[in-house]
Amino acid sequence: MKEAISSVEIAASAPIGGPNWRSNLQTELESLRIALAQHVKEVEGAEGLLAQLRDDAPRLINKIDRVRDEHPELTQQVADAIASAKGSSDAEDLRSQVLAVLVSIVRHRQRGADLVYEGYNVDIGGG
Repeated sequence: MKEAISSVEIAASAPIGGPNWRSNLQTELESLRIALAQHVKEVEGAEGLLAQLRDDAPRLINKIDRVRDEHPELTQQVADAIASAKGSSDAEDLRSQVLAVLVSIVRHRQRGADLVYEGYNVDIGGG
């Protein structure tokens, strides 16, 4: 997903007046949609990371649920950005919308990384 995020950021940051700016951005957003769907499938699956964390670190159930619960909202944000790119929304507004989506996804990834760290690398003591 990191590559898809980077590609969307590059497309959004290109000059708005450039040829094919909107269509290039739409293409990269579609790739991000696919990457996000794959991410959700992998981490939410029966053998996925969230299930493993749930088994290995049940003390983190609330944080696990929070990360999982972000997936539908992120998916909707990407879908909304794609719809805006397909439509006739103002280019500056579209760019702002897309950058807000990227911020949401990056924050989600950070929370996921923190969760994995807390689940597997933090000594909670007790001995």
